[in-house]
Amino acid sequence: MKILFGSIVRDGASYLPRYFEQLRSLTDKHEIGLAICEGDSKDNTISVLIDLMEKHSFPVYPYQYNHNGPKFGSVDVSERWFNIAKTWNYMLDNCNKFQEYDYFCYMEADLIWNKETIDKLVEGMEEFDCVAPMSMLGQEWFYDTWGHRSNGMNFTATYPYHPYFNDCLRYMPLDSAGSCILMKSSVAKNCRLNLKDAMIGHDIIKHGYSFVLDKTAIVNHP
Repeated sequence: MKILFGSIVRDGASYLPRYFEQLRSLTDKHEIGLAICEGDSKDNTISVLIDLMEKHSFPVYPYQYNHNGPKFGSVDVSERWFNIAKTWNYMLDNCNKFQEYDYFCYMEADLIWNKETIDKLVEGMEEFDCVAPMSMLGQEWFYDTWGHRSNGMNFTATYPYHPYFNDCLRYMPLDSAGSCILMKSSVAKNCRLNLKDAMIGHDIIKHGYSFVLDKTAIVNHP
């Protein structure tokens, strides 16, 4: 399977080596590439990225976009969402590699995951256009309560996470998701993040693509 990963990064020198190792772990089963957009870094992200590109054999397509805005933590601030969306959309608009890959994986570069997570998402692509994993903080806390939404309602941090969450069903329809989404390449070619809340899910639904959560697949936030 050919999978193009996509990420944006700012001050990512500390976690990029782990990310590249995670991607390398997939190469025994999948043909992968990485489209990565760096911007506004104050650390040595660029030099680390160059070094990692030289060490690893999978193709990397680098982009750079500086929005010159402030750096925020995990807070709901309109300027933050606007700048995140602009950076993602810049990379998506300028990436001309979608036709060379079967799938595109929207991936926050600092997430912790293993190859079994990606394999589970790939399984879902046999039935759906877009599949997102559970976004967790540790074993019990749901992390991305901003990005993950279903039936117009956000997920919550504690179990059962959503009023429609059903342990008996593997897949759950989504309106949007953050953190990580595996999608058909045609979806990434046609859809963009909303500038108001930095969600690509609105465009996914607008274009009529199917979008689900796979409760058996998990990514963790550090």
